[in-house]
Amino acid sequence: MNASLEKTLLHLTGKTNFSEVSVAQLEGLVAAHPYFAPAQLLLAAKLKNTQHPQAIAQSTKTALYFTNPFWLQLQLSKDAHDEQVTSVTPVTAKISSLLSDQLASFKKPLEADAKLDIEAKQEKLYTTDYFASQGIKIDLDAIPQDKLVSQMRKFTDWLKQMKPADTNIDLGVSSKQEKDVIQSAESSNEQREVVTESMAEVLGKQGQTDKAIQLYIKLSFLNPEKTAYFAARIQQLKGI
Repeated sequence: MNASLEKTLLHLTGKTNFSEVSVAQLEGLVAAHPYFAPAQLLLAAKLKNTQHPQAIAQSTKTALYFTNPFWLQLQLSKDAHDEQVTSVTPVTAKISSLLSDQLASFKKPLEADAKLDIEAKQEKLYTTDYFASQGIKIDLDAIPQDKLVSQMRKFTDWLKQMKPADTNIDLGVSSKQEKDVIQSAESSNEQREVVTESMAEVLGKQGQTDKAIQLYIKLSFLNPEKTAYFAARIQQLKGI
């Protein structure tokens, strides 16, 4: 009996094994609670384990109380459950072993003179056969020399002769123009003060009265037509 059935049996009957519970007891439980799915399941399992004539009929009836017929079949089939556990256990053990090995390797102390082995030489694209690099190994000399083979050979030869791109490309820009571009980029990254009425109101509400007053003064110079309005706002902030 699997763990799910064992726990269900223990909670409903106080027993841990079907041999300690009779069919009549479970039938009485089902009769008292006909819509209680766990009771139906226990009766079906008991009848199946004892090869009772009504085992198939009760299993069919029990299936009406569960939405997953595969799970129900697993609960009623001890052999299937044991097979599942047996098949999962080696996989779990293997994963655990791999993790343990990796953890041990990670915790292994590093020697003082240890060096990271990095291959300095990097194969260039123009020295590699394109089709071979894509996992396609074709001996062009061993197949009939038709138009397609000729095109493939030309493409491969072109790749072998291709040189890496030159990163130092002259775009025809003068040194002055380059300097102007750099200065423009630097200035665009500078933090600039936000001079708006909304910002002045926010500063005022935050209690930063001095900053709000300075901002209203700047707004007066930027918007002369609203000087009287800004002056009134300044007087409000000063409490005049």
